[in-house]
Amino acid sequence: METLLPIAAATGDGSLMIPTWGCILLVGIGAVYLVLGTRWARLFNVLSMTFLGCVGGLVVSQWVPLAQPVVIVIVGVLLGGLAAVFRGVAHAVLGSVVLAAVLSVLVGLIVGDEGFTVYLVVNLSEQWSAPNLAHDAVLAGFMTGLLTGAAVALGHRRLSRRLVASAQGAGAILFGVTELVGAWGTDGGSSLAADYPLTLTAAWACLVVIGMQVQQVVERTFEELGAVTAPEGDEAE
Repeated sequence: METLLPIAAATGDGSLMIPTWGCILLVGIGAVYLVLGTRWARLFNVLSMTFLGCVGGLVVSQWVPLAQPVVIVIVGVLLGGLAAVFRGVAHAVLGSVVLAAVLSVLVGLIVGDEGFTVYLVVNLSEQWSAPNLAHDAVLAGFMTGLLTGAAVALGHRRLSRRLVASAQGAGAILFGVTELVGAWGTDGGSSLAADYPLTLTAAWACLVVIGMQVQQVVERTFEELGAVTAPEGDEAE
């Protein structure tokens, strides 16, 4: 295994640079996830799975003898299409991935002085990085999140929808704000996350709780108005 590196170094110089409009767009998308996560659950599940597919295609494209954009599009469309057809399975996968990421990050913050900048990022190549699961505590948190997320997604659908949408929305908001502050600052875009991991984690947790409460209010409001809480077919999944 190659040397563990901080987030900025592990991902390569400039690989996480996002323009100002992109940061603002991320914040807006995150806000929509926080407020309407359960109202448009099917749509958000497909979008999230498509995004995961694009990320996966971006990572594996260096080993596939095809143009990088082609690989990204193929994998993204494939996962998004499967999510649209197998909605229950897609939601269980999202629940597993989200909770695994959450628990592994929390454990990474607990087990060392430098938190996730050491325990959760490992350099795979000159350009790509991935979660480092070699540390036993982080691996245990990751595996626990996978299993617990799937169980909650299958057994408590509404709670899982709120949690998954809020977790993604809060993450998008904080990532957009962090990149925006970093772009305006002088220390680089990743310094905020590296210097204040506990503060950002606490902010993320607060946003998740707020988002879940807001979604519950939105659901209740639509029910009182006689509207359908979720798009047709979601409740039968």
